[in-house]
Amino acid sequence: MFKRESKSFPSQGLLLLLILGLAQGQSKVQEEDSLQPKFEWPSFGWMRNKTTKVTPASSTSNLDLKNDYSQMELANFGDFDRHPCRRVCQQGQSQNCYYQLVVHNYQRLGPECQKCQYDERACAAEHCIFGDGVATPVMAVNRLVPGPPIELCENDTVVVDVLNYLSEPTSMHWHGVHMMRTPEMDGAPFVTQYPLQPGEVQRYEFQVDRSGTLWYHSHVGWQRGFGVAGALIVRQTRQENQHAQLYDYDLVEHTLLIQDIFYENNLQDARNILINGKGRNHLSQLPDNDNRHRYERLRVTPGYRYRMRVILNGIANCPVEFSIEQHKLLIVSADGNDIEPVLADGFFLTSAERFDFVLEANQYAKNYWIRVRGYEQCEGRNLYQGAVLSYRGSTRTELPQGSILDSRKGRSQEQDQNQNEDLVLVNDFRFKPGNASVAYSHRQSLDNKDNSVGTVALRSKEPVPWSRYTKFLTHYSSFGSRTAQNGETLFQIDDISYNSPGISLLQGRHLYQDDGYFCNKSSLAREGRNCDRELCECVHVIRIPAYRPVEMVVANYMENTHPFHIHGFTFRLVGQGVLGNLNDLRNIRELDRRGRLSRLADDYAAVAKDTVQIPGLGYIIVRFLSSNPGFWLYHCHVEAHAVQGMVAVLKIGEDHQMKRIPARVRC
Repeated sequence: MFKRESKSFPSQGLLLLLILGLAQGQSKVQEEDSLQPKFEWPSFGWMRNKTTKVTPASSTSNLDLKNDYSQMELANFGDFDRHPCRRVCQQGQSQNCYYQLVVHNYQRLGPECQKCQYDERACAAEHCIFGDGVATPVMAVNRLVPGPPIELCENDTVVVDVLNYLSEPTSMHWHGVHMMRTPEMDGAPFVTQYPLQPGEVQRYEFQVDRSGTLWYHSHVGWQRGFGVAGALIVRQTRQENQHAQLYDYDLVEHTLLIQDIFYENNLQDARNILINGKGRNHLSQLPDNDNRHRYERLRVTPGYRYRMRVILNGIANCPVEFSIEQHKLLIVSADGNDIEPVLADGFFLTSAERFDFVLEANQYAKNYWIRVRGYEQCEGRNLYQGAVLSYRGSTRTELPQGSILDSRKGRSQEQDQNQNEDLVLVNDFRFKPGNASVAYSHRQSLDNKDNSVGTVALRSKEPVPWSRYTKFLTHYSSFGSRTAQNGETLFQIDDISYNSPGISLLQGRHLYQDDGYFCNKSSLAREGRNCDRELCECVHVIRIPAYRPVEMVVANYMENTHPFHIHGFTFRLVGQGVLGNLNDLRNIRELDRRGRLSRLADDYAAVAKDTVQIPGLGYIIVRFLSSNPGFWLYHCHVEAHAVQGMVAVLKIGEDHQMKRIPARVRC
C-alpha cells in the first residue's frame, strides 16, 4: 500500500508540472515566433485554398522512387550538382532521371540570413536568398530562386515529383518540351491537368525527345513572378551536336536566368531585374562597382571558348538587351533550336525567349561587365542589371571598372544612336514601319541600315519539314485589349478574354459537348455577338484539324510588343513586320489576300522557335505541322497579360485522335 501510494502521488505531481511546463514552453515559442519577421501572403483571385490529403504517386517500373513523404524535411532538398544524370552524353546510353522539386513560400533576406548579410560565402550554407538586398516574399523551389537547374541528355526519361508546400494550388510546365506521348504532363492547369492542391504531390513523367536550352516554371497565377522557375538543359552527344566544334566548354554555371521582379505584392510594378537571382539594388545610391552589391560571376580561362545560355523569365512587359563588355557573341541557338551562327554585339529577349552563344575568352585577363538593360515597363525606372565575366588570373572579388551602362551614361539620344550604328544586334524588338501601309523589312535596323538581324532573318540548321509547294491551312488571330465596365483592363486573343474552365479539358473531354462548353469568335458570331464592340469572355478554344500544315497570322493591335507562345509545338517563323496602322491590322486577312504580307520562301530554313515577339502594331506568320493532337495553351507570355485574359486553347484534332486518358472530374 505504501509503495503504491508513493508511486501514485509523484506521478500526479509530475503530470501537473509537465502540463505547466508545456504551457510555459508554448507561450515562449509563440513569443519568439512573434519576434520573427513574417510576410502575410495575400489571397489572390486564382487561389483555391482547398487542402486535400496527399495522394501517393504512381509507381514507375525500373526506378527506385520515394513515395512516402510523411517524414519529408525541406532540409533534404537542394540543387542537383551531384545528380547521376549530370553527365557527358553518350550514344545509346539514355537514362531514367528522378528529381524532387519542393515548391514553398520563402523570403529574400529571411531569418535564416545571418552571416550571409555580411559575407557572401556564407549564403549557400545558410540557404539564404540575398537577391538585391531587399526583404520581400518569394516562392522558392528547394530553397532556391531561381530553382535548381536540371541537366539531361536527349531521350532521357524524366520523373519529377513536385511537392506543393504553398498555401495555394500550383502546377509545373516544362517549357519547350513537346509532350508528344504524354500531353497530360504539360502542366497547364485546367487544360492538361488539374492544379496540384496544397499538401499534394504530383509525378510528372515524360521523355525528353529534343535537346536545347529549355526551362520549367509554374503555370498558375503570378507564381512564376515570385520565383517558381528554373533551367532545363538538354544536351546531345558530340556526334549529334552540330555546333560541338565551336566551343570547348558547356557548363551549367554559365546558364543565366534573367527575371524582372516586384517588391512585396505590388505585382504590376517592375522594381528590378536580377540575373540568377542576384544584382545591384536600385534603391541604393551606391555605384555599380561597390562591393556591397552582390553579382552573379561567370569564371572563364583565357584562350578557351564557352557555350553560354540565357533565359528571360519576363513577368512584366520588359524586353531586355544583353551584351558583354568588349566581347562579341557568336549566337548558335534560339529557343533551344540550332541556327546558322551569327556574330553579334548583343541581342534582345522578350519573355520566355532563349539564346545560346559562344564566347571566346580572348581579351585581357580582368573582370568585365555582363550587361542587361530593360525596356518598355522597365524604362520608366531605368532598370538595368549586371553580372561579372571574370577571367582567371584576375582578382576574383574585384568588380569591373566604371558603371554597368557606362558607355551610354551622359550621352544624348543622338550620340547613343550614332555610337550604335555599327553594332550588330539580334532580335531587336524596337520595330518601326518604313511606310504605314507597307510591312517592315525582314532584315532591317532602326535607321534603315542592314547591321541588325531581325528574328525572321535567322536561319535554322534544320530544313523545314514540308515541300516547296505545300498548301497551308491559314488561321488569322490577334492580340489586343479592352476596358471593362468597372475600369479594369482585360487582355484578349481574337477580341475574347479567356475564362478558365471548371474541369480539365484534356481529362474531361468526353464529359461535355464542345459547342455547349467552348466558344470562339465564329461561335459567338453565330449567336449574334459582336466582340469588336462588346466584351466577350468565355472558355476560348480554337479548333484546328490534326496532321495538317498550319499557318497562323497573328496581328498585334497594341503599341507594345507581345511574346507569342504555344504549347506542344515548335514553329517556324516565316514572316514578321509592322504595319503601324490599326485599321490595316483589323483588315489583315484582306491585306494578305492582296499579297501585302511578306513571307519567306516555302523551302527556306526558317528559324525554329516556341516563343516569338509580335511587334507593336505589327504581325507574325508562323507555320507548323499539327501532328500533336491535344489541348494546347496559346498565350502571351507576359504574366499580367495572361492572368488578365490574353489566353486561348488550341484544340488540335478530334477527341478520338488524342491520347486515351481516363475521364476525370475533380470537385
